[in-house]
Amino acid sequence: MSSRPVALRWYERASTVAYRHYQAAQRFSRLNFFFGLPTVILATVVGTSVFATLQAKPEFWWQVIIGLMSIAAAILSALQSFLGYSDKAEKHRAAGSKYNAVGRELELWLAQPAEDLVRLESMRQRIDALAQESPHIPASTYRNLPDPEKNLLWRQ
Repeated sequence: MSSRPVALRWYERASTVAYRHYQAAQRFSRLNFFFGLPTVILATVVGTSVFATLQAKPEFWWQVIIGLMSIAAAILSALQSFLGYSDKAEKHRAAGSKYNAVGRELELWLAQPAEDLVRLESMRQRIDALAQESPHIPASTYRNLPDPEKNLLWRQ
């Protein structure tokens, strides 16, 4: 019995999982930017305003606005740190890269005329280890997956 159909399924899964991890990394990078940019802007405005008001006592409404902006900057900064979107993005990017490496190795294995079952077993162990160490893929990445019938090398 040939091991090529099994290797082909593993290749399809590795490609799909790598794609999903890259999608998750992109999503978390956007969320990090969504929290990070307003935090930087608010902190800059607050810092500049405080420096500008050192010479004169500003009106009460101006003090309230600066105080609220300072609180908003602190909350956004705390959320950004607590949610850890930057770290999550990097973990998903690394997982996608590792799955792509396994996919390339499976491509080479599929291109060889002889089946090396020892090497295939080694790749299975790597895939299993990756599945255990990789972060959970968010459900939002399950939309808009590429069609394996059209996009994967060994289906052509």
